[in-house]
Amino acid sequence: MEKFEIDVKWSSYFIITNIVTSFIIVLLMLLIDIQSLLYLSNVLIPVFIIQFLYFTIKAIRENKKHDLSRGFRKFFVFTRFFVIYFFVVYLLNVGLQTMIDYPSLMFYHRKKNLSEFLIEDSLSENKDITLNEFIISLKRKFNRA
Repeated sequence: MEKFEIDVKWSSYFIITNIVTSFIIVLLMLLIDIQSLLYLSNVLIPVFIIQFLYFTIKAIRENKKHDLSRGFRKFFVFTRFFVIYFFVVYLLNVGLQTMIDYPSLMFYHRKKNLSEFLIEDSLSENKDITLNEFIISLKRKFNRA
């Protein structure tokens, strides 16, 4: 396994568990009191940091097991995790914002008539052309020009 495969595997686990735990925490806070959502960032940020460190350590251990991470390179596992996470979150935010701004893009349908895709009978006649007939037709086209 390559180090990037290991990092992508563990960062995808991190993203999935982070989204699931965030939803669970928000639902629990909603059940307790709607005013407790004011303190949501105070809960989600430490949970994010703990999960981030846990999955980074798991990726470093797996890299070390395959002899892919030595010394200063461990820092790059940390940065790759950060980049992958924020790249996915950015894409999700842009996608959601696009769906909110342009809801017609979500349910795009074709307005043209499908009759333009029908094949004419004259095209089927050219299927049985031989090589000699093709060369003759090319010569005629070039002689006209």
